[in-house]
Amino acid sequence: MDIVKYGHPVLREKGQRIERVTPEIRQLAADMLETMYAAEGLGLAAQQVGRALMLTVIDVGHVTDRPSEMFGAGNPQDLKTAMPLMLINPQIRNPEGEQVASEGCLSIPDVNAEIRRAWKVTVHAQSLDGRQIIFDCTGLLARAAQHELDHLNGILFTERMDAATRVSFAGKLKKMQKETLAALRQTAKPRRSSSPHRAGLVRL
Repeated sequence: MDIVKYGHPVLREKGQRIERVTPEIRQLAADMLETMYAAEGLGLAAQQVGRALMLTVIDVGHVTDRPSEMFGAGNPQDLKTAMPLMLINPQIRNPEGEQVASEGCLSIPDVNAEIRRAWKVTVHAQSLDGRQIIFDCTGLLARAAQHELDHLNGILFTERMDAATRVSFAGKLKKMQKETLAALRQTAKPRRSSSPHRAGLVRL
C-alpha cells in the first residue's frame, strides 16, 4: 500500500471506531503489516494508508538496541513471540515515568527529533479475532504505542516536538506539504490516457 505523506488531510482525521471485525478489516491489517515491513517501520496506523479507522500494527520484536518490556497480567512476555501486534480500537492508560529519545515517522520521511513520551503505559485493545487485549509495556514498545495512538487521533509527532525543533523543520515540512497537496490535485484531474484510472493514494 502507498504510505501517505505529511500534508495529506487524512493524517489529521480521528479514526472511526471499528464495531465489527470484517474480512475487509482483517485484509487491511494484513496489508498494513506487509507495508510496514516493506518500509522498514516499527508501526503503522490506518490513517497512514489513507483510512481513518482505529487500527494500527506494531512490531518491535527484532529491535535490540532500544529495549522494550511487555507484561500480560503482570507476567513478562517474550517480545519476539508476542509480535506483531494488530490492535483495534486501542486506548492507552496509566502513563508512568518519562523517556526522551529519537523518533521518526514513515509519513514524514527524513525528519527525526527527540520526543518526550511516557516510559510505561497500559494498552487496552481488541484483537482481530475479537479478544480483548490488555498489556503493560515500557521503552520502545511504549513509545511506538503512543506514537501510533496519536496517529489514530489525528496527531503527528511534529506536534510533540519542542518549539525550537519545530522551527528548524518548518521549511522542510512546508515543502513536503506543498508537494503532497500538488500530487493530490494532479491525481484528481481526469486522465486523457486510454488506460484505466487507478484510484488510490500517491506515493511521493
